[in-house]
Amino acid sequence: MKYAVVAEYFEKLEQTSGRLQMTEILSDLFKETPKAELPILAYLMQGKLRPDFEGVELGIAEKHALRAMSTASGKREKKVKDAYTKAGTIGSAA
Repeated sequence: MKYAVVAEYFEKLEQTSGRLQMTEILSDLFKETPKAELPILAYLMQGKLRPDFEGVELGIAEKHALRAMSTASGKREKKVKDAYTKAGTIGSAA
């Protein structure tokens, strides 16, 4: 499954406040996800790359993440940082 599809579902979740709607959105996401990729999706939804017992972490500092976003988007670092400050999370700013 392409990450863009997952990101669209995450965006829908972020814009939804009702538990039943969230459950429906997640249900649709799980139905669309190939069975072999469900474990990966489950960890991603927890903000993890792998299970805790494997000890794998990104370890990217906030400043480096913002710099990477700047490079990837072609936007100035100040503009990216301002978007992050306004949005509150790096994911939302992206």
